[in-house]
Amino acid sequence: MNKIDITSTALEKGIDLAKDFLDKLIIPSVEETGLLLRDKVTLWKFKNQVRTLNKAKEYCEKHNINPKTISLKLLCPLLDYSALEESEELQDKWAILLTNLVDSEQNTENHVFPYILSQISTNEFSIMENVFDDQVSRRNKLSKELEQFKNDLPSITQKIDDEIKDLDLEIEKEKAKEKNFLDRDYWNLHRKKIN
Repeated sequence: MNKIDITSTALEKGIDLAKDFLDKLIIPSVEETGLLLRDKVTLWKFKNQVRTLNKAKEYCEKHNINPKTISLKLLCPLLDYSALEESEELQDKWAILLTNLVDSEQNTENHVFPYILSQISTNEFSIMENVFDDQVSRRNKLSKELEQFKNDLPSITQKIDDEIKDLDLEIEKEKAKEKNFLDRDYWNLHRKKIN
């Protein structure tokens, strides 16, 4: 009976041979799959960037915005962040942000806006947008109330002045009655002393 060599060197050699063979079978396909995946991701990101740029162009045309040059330090991160956006709703926000940044009528070149937009989800953006819309609505309502008050102020002032005059007249009447009453009491009291 032959004895099987189970020394650690023989076992290690066997594992190395199997690993080399497995590497020859797997590595090229893994490398190809990785490259294909990387190419697909790169293409998807590129399409998102093009979509953002086209939407921004449409917004500029729609709102008669004359685009100005912005720094690459601002443009590149914006395009990089927007390229990763999966939500079409937020892709629209990226395009609007880009439109606002290139609007020659505005002096908006803040590097924080792209960063903030890249950090929030669609739900978080919706919440922020609702809070903003509520504030705008509240401000508009209060502005209308203030305007109405300003319009009504002369009539309110006149009404208050009339009420004050009426109260002054009533006070004068009451004072006159009181004076008559006091005078009558004085004469009645004085008469009793005389008699």
